[in-house]
Amino acid sequence: MTLDDFRREIAVPAIEFRPELRWWLAEGLHTDATLRREIEDAHRLGFGGMEFLAMDEGAIDHARYGWGSEEWVHDSQVVVEETTRRGMSVSFTSGTNWSNANLPTIDPDQRAAAQELDVVHETLASGQARGGTLPRIDLDAPIPETTLPGHRGAVRDQYLAAVVAARVAGDGLLDASSLVDLTGLVDAETLDWTAPEGDGEWRLFVYWVHGTGQTASPSASVNYTVNYLDRDGVDAVIAYWDEVVLTPALRAEVARNPRAQMYMDSLELSTYGAGGMFWGFTVADEFRARRGYDIVPWLPFLTRDAPFMAVSTVYHHEPADEADRRTIEKVRFDYVRTLTDLYIENMLRPFATFLHEVGMTLRSEISYGLPFELTRPGPEVDGIETESLEFGAQIDAYRLLAGPAHLFGKQYSSETGATTRNHMLDHRFYDQIIATQLAAGITKTVLHGWASPAGAEGVTEWPGHEGMWPMFSERFDTRQPGSEFYPLWTAAIGRLQYALRRGRPRIDVGILRTDHFTDNLIGMALIGPDGERIPDEVAYGTMWMRDRENHWWQDLGMQDAGITYEFFDGSLLQRDDVSFDGDEVQPDGPGYRALVVYQSTLDADVAAHLRDWARRGLRVVIVDGAREVESLMAGRFRTHEVAASTTPGLDGRDDELSAVMTELRGMPGVRVAAPSGVVAALDDLGAGGRARFVDDDRHVLTHLREDAGLAVLYAYHFLYETTEPTTVRIGLEGTGAVHRLDAWTGELRPHRGVHIDGDRTVVELTLAPGEVAIVVLDRSAEAAGSPAPTPVEVARAETWRLVVESWDAGQPEVLSEDRGLGYVTREVRPTTAITRLDAGEVGLEPWSRLDGVGADVSGVGEYTAAITVPELVTGARYVLDLGSSCGGLGSVRVGAGPVRGFDTAHPVVDVTADLRAGDNVVVVRVSSSLNNRLRARGYYERVPDIGAQLTGEERMQHAIVREYGLTGPVRLLRED
Repeated sequence: MTLDDFRREIAVPAIEFRPELRWWLAEGLHTDATLRREIEDAHRLGFGGMEFLAMDEGAIDHARYGWGSEEWVHDSQVVVEETTRRGMSVSFTSGTNWSNANLPTIDPDQRAAAQELDVVHETLASGQARGGTLPRIDLDAPIPETTLPGHRGAVRDQYLAAVVAARVAGDGLLDASSLVDLTGLVDAETLDWTAPEGDGEWRLFVYWVHGTGQTASPSASVNYTVNYLDRDGVDAVIAYWDEVVLTPALRAEVARNPRAQMYMDSLELSTYGAGGMFWGFTVADEFRARRGYDIVPWLPFLTRDAPFMAVSTVYHHEPADEADRRTIEKVRFDYVRTLTDLYIENMLRPFATFLHEVGMTLRSEISYGLPFELTRPGPEVDGIETESLEFGAQIDAYRLLAGPAHLFGKQYSSETGATTRNHMLDHRFYDQIIATQLAAGITKTVLHGWASPAGAEGVTEWPGHEGMWPMFSERFDTRQPGSEFYPLWTAAIGRLQYALRRGRPRIDVGILRTDHFTDNLIGMALIGPDGERIPDEVAYGTMWMRDRENHWWQDLGMQDAGITYEFFDGSLLQRDDVSFDGDEVQPDGPGYRALVVYQSTLDADVAAHLRDWARRGLRVVIVDGAREVESLMAGRFRTHEVAASTTPGLDGRDDELSAVMTELRGMPGVRVAAPSGVVAALDDLGAGGRARFVDDDRHVLTHLREDAGLAVLYAYHFLYETTEPTTVRIGLEGTGAVHRLDAWTGELRPHRGVHIDGDRTVVELTLAPGEVAIVVLDRSAEAAGSPAPTPVEVARAETWRLVVESWDAGQPEVLSEDRGLGYVTREVRPTTAITRLDAGEVGLEPWSRLDGVGADVSGVGEYTAAITVPELVTGARYVLDLGSSCGGLGSVRVGAGPVRGFDTAHPVVDVTADLRAGDNVVVVRVSSSLNNRLRARGYYERVPDIGAQLTGEERMQHAIVREYGLTGPVRLLRED
């Protein structure tokens, strides 16, 4: 790609680079007119696609409108037709709502339904005999509530899986040496057995397999979660989509849409029994075949409680003898490794194959939620997705899945914008999440989300149908005052995403990391040490990564130096489609110049693979003493005292691993270091970074792409709640001409602040808190240095006239549709009444402090002033610095110039082409959130605080008055 190509294509980014939307439909209730209107609005506002799903709409006829009904199938056809007609992408979900793959054609007693291993036990004294029928699971007994969607439906069948006995050695402790498998002694569900003589009680564990019975709604009947481990589950999913959903008409539309997708969200699957183990009819046999030993005797050490996702796992029993702990940990690893194998082979791989055959691709939040290895499934899908809610806008969290995405050339996307603060926060908050994600290599933003204002009668109030409830979401739709400016904003995001999809990513370091219990709840760790509720915006903006605390790779030396890194499971290196060319790992992908090993466990085959590559020149840093989070909510961390000191599973290869690691540690291209010594080790190996900071900088994150002769560098000042800009100098490999992108106009201009240092180009960037920059080094052009500009204030706008368009509830519209099926569908659409409040001449203060506006107003403010410029300097660049818009989206127009958008963190607009000598009329429009109006209406008094609920406390949201408006100072600056 040439610079001219880049300039031409980024000016008006194509629709596939625009942010997309998750669209919550009110089941199949929406009229065709509503569906078409919503898609037209989304397209008009600049969004590139829609992922649609059914959400429960309360007291409507689910049999008529639920997922799987004729109305839902009809609506699906309309959605696909309308998005395809506009060139937008369209995504289905793998069942009703979002939480898992589920079907109306199965019940919990079928092999295609999700299964669990449940347990009931008896206690026997030493020497005590028992006989007769074994106890069964009481499937009618009350079950504890879970935090995940769905409930347990009727489960009837159960199958005896195993019987194991162990000596009890204390509260929650078992004697591992006493484990005995009694399954072979069972005859027709009866067992005669006498506990051995000696000290202590014995516990008899009786294991039964049965369906989880987890339901999913809304459905025209009852949807049940499918089996992710046995092939029966995916076969049922494929059959349903092939025979029921994908009608000839729908297939025809899918064939016309090159970006039709299936989306699988986070794995929100529940078990309800006492065992807490996901299971399948083939798990025990597959475990034996893959791991080389029988899982049954170890089952007492595998049962668990997991009240909220895999990270919350607490095992029921631990070994009494500390010497047995490593063995138990290895068995536990082998179990979850086997689950991951089966998930890949029996769900993702066949499902993706089917989807490709029908013209669709598979996008997935591949692992977290269930005890599956986080990155190993990455090669099996077409797109890897993360999210902002569970990972809290933390750069290290997004690095977790960046590895497999970049290694295998997968689209890396994020479900972005879900919070616990519905309608409360300014737009800047969400822009900063996106900016953080882009720094990790995420290049597709799927906003969470969109909902039509229209919904069912009796439950839909202004500002509109909630969709994803008022607890886990934000709305990026027409109910927002800021939607006026979405076309400017979506184009800006589209330009950033276009730039960061060019060529190939360039990541300096790959970090080997294996994790089956990823902490995907860090974004929900919102309770302080004294039980106080920490607001989302405080945690995101001032804690964790923005308080010098990364969660997984905790030493900040590489980040401060501008050395980029990401994580992946070491076994991925052994794939045939991963290569090492003597210098870089996966040279056509991320091109890692060094690999880091730090966890205490490493597979012996992976170690041998590293050794073989090291003999060919691979640079490796072995790190002892690294610490990483296990569960932020629980305050649990793990320190890996010695890297690769044992294999993770019970494979008997510890000695083999030790020999390989001893050899590896002594090789010339390998360094051994503490976490704080990694940067020095990389420098010593000649792998110090492709976009290295000349001086360490604690404020900036970068991401680098290369496309032929172009190097595209993204830089972001991530400490957005601070007040001071930072100036960072970044050394890029090669020389040439440097240009900087204005994401809001698409203009690519020569960058000023360049120094040629031998065979490197040093780019100087001054970034305000929260500001992002894209610079492009064109290595085909002649190298030229230039000093950084020094802005000079030319004029200041002191007197402003303000009119606020105040948004409030209007009269609702009632919509009806008769499709000739013997009934009429009705929905209500709340409307917005806009009242003009003329505040007159004002100082630049928040609306809440202005007499003509006040604390109860939300909407859009229009500010008008004049700026006088006696004369214009030829060749100079003029920018209008708005100071602050309180984080609100908006626009600027100077004189007869075009309407221009601005960055909510750094609202500075290039107005060079718009200024005229003399007086210039400046019109600034700034939007707000709906918080203040909804607060005044009592909306939040009815909205539960889900962040507090996670701790067991029931309370409503606490809404404060938010600051809105243009607060300045507004200055015209000249760069000579």
